Amino acid sequence: MYLSKKLRLTDGGGMSITGAPTPYECCGLFDICTDADLLSLSLQGVDPFLDWITWRANTECNIRKSFISYVGPEKGEGRAICTDGHLANPCSDPYGIEAGTCDFLLHDFARFRRSGPTRDITTNRLMYCQTQPRYRLDGTPINDTKELDMLFAAEVVLQDLRKHVIWGAATAGSMAGFEELLAYPYYDPEGHRCKMMDSNVINWNGNPMSGGNGITWNGTAQPNTADIVDMLLAVYRIVRQRLSWSPTLSGNLVPGDIVLMMPTFVIQCLLDFYTCWSVCPGSLSEDSLINVLPLLNTLEARGFRNALNGGMFGAGSITLDGFTIPLIAYDWGTIAGPKTGDIYFLTGSVGPTRLIEGQYLNMSSVPGDLPGQAFMSTDGGRILTWTNRQQTCYEQVVEMRPRLLAWAPWASAVINDVQCAGLGPHLSPDPCESSFFPGGASMTPASCQDVDIQAI
Repeated sequence: MYLSKKLRLTDGGGMSITGAPTPYECCGLFDICTDADLLSLSLQGVDPFLDWITWRANTECNIRKSFISYVGPEKGEGRAICTDGHLANPCSDPYGIEAGTCDFLLHDFARFRRSGPTRDITTNRLMYCQTQPRYRLDGTPINDTKELDMLFAAEVVLQDLRKHVIWGAATAGSMAGFEELLAYPYYDPEGHRCKMMDSNVINWNGNPMSGGNGITWNGTAQPNTADIVDMLLAVYRIVRQRLSWSPTLSGNLVPGDIVLMMPTFVIQCLLDFYTCWSVCPGSLSEDSLINVLPLLNTLEARGFRNALNGGMFGAGSITLDGFTIPLIAYDWGTIAGPKTGDIYFLTGSVGPTRLIEGQYLNMSSVPGDLPGQAFMSTDGGRILTWTNRQQTCYEQVVEMRPRLLAWAPWASAVINDVQCAGLGPHLSPDPCESSFFPGGASMTPASCQDVDIQAI
């Protein structure tokens, strides 16, 4: 779509006006001189999953936690079994003990930085027309272009965060996401194998929720008769068993300590399948949600299914061994294919003890008046913003430095590539994905018509 004018510098190097439209200045985002508010169709508001992770300010570069992985009898010389503690002879030497350790090291913070379009500072507060539209977010008008550019850049930085929380890697500038933190096999920072920290990585192998061939749990083949609810029950029982062995984690779990996070379309399949698993007669051999739907067409099934809706995060809940686990819909980095998605079983805390948390470098400590540059932190230190300038051209820059921690990967699990062949399209809010909700990732950005500014 081409709108209004585009300004382009034709002299010299350095910055060039990009011509991205705005509700203000002479290059209007909407060429309408009426008193109208602009409503965003894509900016995302609250994010239940990121909020559930919880984020706190931190200024430590390196965080290392050392765990005692086990304490037990020493092994006999050249033997794979443990020694016994009993002795017949009171003068005999006793056998000893041994212990294992495992370290968790988190180094530095990620760096997500985005800049807004290059603009002309002299037109920052220029009105497009007397009844120029106002851009509102939560009812608050944004009164100049710099503030709008900062808002848009911050939104894209948050998009980067939403994706890297899932599939980020421990590389420079990025951060380890759940795909890396929930690891099998697990190695400590020195490269030592640490089996006690292994997460539960289940490959569902593209099968429907009723199960199928090729399903593995940490590389071990699983029966093809197990369905997705059976698997979730097995994960839950093993996690509860291991939590009970830890004195600091043996407290009472409350709803919300454990969540199931997955794409929205997988949630609908899981709730329907769980309903049939609970109240439908016969075995569940269906290969898709479409085949499950007729079985739900009873008064009991419809009532049971409707009771699963809502919940703590609005996406529903299921009960495993009498414990209610809320579901969280998250469509960033969790859609594995046209009909498949990933399910995350995450233990975020046990009582007051956090096992999963996010941290961000507190930007409020950055000096605001460094020579030649003025920095400003917003949102409680989460975001740093500044302006790059060249003559009267400028661009607004936004930066965030987060990282993700998972102290007990063994208390969480991921079930990869679960098939859900339901009705309708599978949508994503990620503009880079083919499932982006307007109809695909190939979109035409708004711009303005070409008008050259010749050098004087």
